[in-house]
Amino acid sequence: MGRCRTKLLQLAGALVGLIILVPLSYGDILTTKHNLSVSGPGSITATAEDRVCVFCHTPHHATAVAPLWNRSLSHAIYNLYGSSTLVAEPGQPTGASRLCLSCHDGTIAIGMLEGLTEPIPLSGGITTMPGGLSNLETDLSDDHPISFAYTSTLAAQRGELKDPQSLPAEISLESGQLLQCTSCHDPHKDIHGKFLVMSNQNSALCLACHDKTGWQTSSHATAIATAENGCQNCHQPHGAPGAKHLLQSALEEGNCLTTCHNGSGDGINIQTPISQFYNHPMNYATGVHDPTENPLTMSKHVECADCHNPHQVSDQGAPLDSPPDVNGRLTGVKGISISGAVLDQAGYEYEVCFKCHADNAFVSSFVVPRKIQETNERLRYDPENPSFHPVAALGKNPDVPSLRPGYTETSMIYCSDCHGSDVSVKAGGIGADGPHGSIYPHILIARYEQDTYPLSYSVSNYALCFRCHDPDLLFAMDGSGTNFGTGNKSSHRTHVLSYGAPCSACHDPHGVPLTGGATTSANAHLINFDSRFVNPSTAVYDSVNRSCSVSCHNRNPKFYGM
Repeated sequence: MGRCRTKLLQLAGALVGLIILVPLSYGDILTTKHNLSVSGPGSITATAEDRVCVFCHTPHHATAVAPLWNRSLSHAIYNLYGSSTLVAEPGQPTGASRLCLSCHDGTIAIGMLEGLTEPIPLSGGITTMPGGLSNLETDLSDDHPISFAYTSTLAAQRGELKDPQSLPAEISLESGQLLQCTSCHDPHKDIHGKFLVMSNQNSALCLACHDKTGWQTSSHATAIATAENGCQNCHQPHGAPGAKHLLQSALEEGNCLTTCHNGSGDGINIQTPISQFYNHPMNYATGVHDPTENPLTMSKHVECADCHNPHQVSDQGAPLDSPPDVNGRLTGVKGISISGAVLDQAGYEYEVCFKCHADNAFVSSFVVPRKIQETNERLRYDPENPSFHPVAALGKNPDVPSLRPGYTETSMIYCSDCHGSDVSVKAGGIGADGPHGSIYPHILIARYEQDTYPLSYSVSNYALCFRCHDPDLLFAMDGSGTNFGTGNKSSHRTHVLSYGAPCSACHDPHGVPLTGGATTSANAHLINFDSRFVNPSTAVYDSVNRSCSVSCHNRNPKFYGM
């Protein structure tokens, strides 16, 4: 008798607990869209059915699917998410995800419950899930992957994923390892919006699993305008137009320009410079860029992500503002070294440029026809060359008296010191730095004339060169600002002011490649004649004997001894 009484008391206690717990859980769902009864607050409700839980569960005559499932499951075959960076292996949806899809793939009437021959009528004549983000359809390729094993092994293999052992308590893995819809969504509670299991403010839910290198200190994570939405400024977990990486726009550049960097958004205006006639043509190709691409073999394209890593980009300058070091805007981007090696992360700005302008040169034509031709910029800046502008190494000339204050023979420069927007900060304006676009050919930061000879002299015609070289020194009557002269006269003054020779007629601004036959004698001081104005078959420059024989002279050779 005593034993029986004890069991009755235990049962009574359990029932009391159930009475206490069930109303709390039941109360949570009453105010959410998942209350499909006639009392529901959402746009999809029954016309007369007043039971709440029945649309998913039933205490009697349930299907064999737990927990007391009251719906048929879809037999659809789903198109699964896939991308080049995906290491996990999602299969056809299983477990809780399959249950969610019995409504959310739009193939089964929402009111079609177990044992019914006709679905429960819904207001407005709705049967299946209406179109929109809630209707995932059977194409899950634009949705976050589900039904895969999220294990410590996967995290280590993929990289940039946190070990599942460190997941917050709110995130659960089915059977201890399967990531399902219910890992992110709690169908019974909508405290945080979209039935999320925890707040995603500042990407807290995303970052519970994803551990993107450099993200926490990046501009996109810390700027007031973007911090709160975080990942969702660029990514969309369901129904993403840019499916393969869940991007907000199917156009790669659209993710940057549509709402942020278009002149009206909070990001720095990139839309204006890329709209200039001379620009990096980001609309050249669509859907070609891929994070895993090899710069040596990738097909021709130009996208923001070729130069900027959105997860690591920042405004950081110092201590990375000394050439040729990358600054924060180029951090975490692939590159090609001066030796031609593929780099997972470029350390120097020119290594980013070399991805498209070196061995896999996207520009195959010669802008200026010269005696020695080369489209591979890596070879033109090779430190073994007889001369080059000091982009990848210190220059070869130990005496350059025409340099402006702030520059010396031991200075180095960036590619973007010459190539950039004409209204950029570097150009004296307020626009974005970098080679996005310019009113000047070759995306130059200032005017540089190369196609006219003779060229009437004006300072503006040589604005690019005069950013570093002082014309008052270069053209000084006594020749003190140049090592190119006869006696105490400046031959630069004679050539440029008197005879209208543009700098480009004699000098090859990037460098003269050893691989093309350059020699110290013939190609020092960036000498590589423009064959439109100088007959290359008879042109001879001798830096050792300081003489020059060219077709534009009335007598040859001419000597330039000091």
